[in-house]
Amino acid sequence: MEDHLAIARTLSGDTRAFGVLIGRYQNMVQTVTGRVLRNRMDAEEVTQDVFVKAHQKLKEFQGQGKFSTWLYSIAYRTAISALRSKKDAGRSLDELQAHGSEPMEDAVEPINERREQLEMALGKLDPEDAAMLTMFYLEEMSVEEIVTVTQLSASNVKVRLHRNRKKLLALLQDQLKNELWTMSARA
Repeated sequence: MEDHLAIARTLSGDTRAFGVLIGRYQNMVQTVTGRVLRNRMDAEEVTQDVFVKAHQKLKEFQGQGKFSTWLYSIAYRTAISALRSKKDAGRSLDELQAHGSEPMEDAVEPINERREQLEMALGKLDPEDAAMLTMFYLEEMSVEEIVTVTQLSASNVKVRLHRNRKKLLALLQDQLKNELWTMSARA
């Protein structure tokens, strides 16, 4: 069932049609909430909140853009809001992890070693910066779609992507140097 059909059927009262949308986009929403929150349990909770909000606001979706971009925007804003609320409550991400919360990186089995290194490097970036790089490179969203999601200007998105690429490259280079040093120390 195509998105526009599932949306129309949901708006006419077919709850199973919204289940189709949830099934189609759950991994995408979980990725963005996990990238921002860096905690599996929080990401799962916020993912549920995202779908509740999407269902409540479905009448507002005009169909001018892609449904996935509209949903991604809700997911991004909800995750950022949850992160800010958590910081405002005085609980840092480090404190949460120190008290036994399972980080998102541990919940996702990396496809290969390079993917794991990329995840580690992204984890060292500011959550909003990591989310923006994820949108552009992993979700293959256009700058225009990222503008819609983040509500930043196109020039701001481009500048932040450029700066974040440089930061990510430096982090990956450091990881590679450490890996090579460890390998040479073992030999």
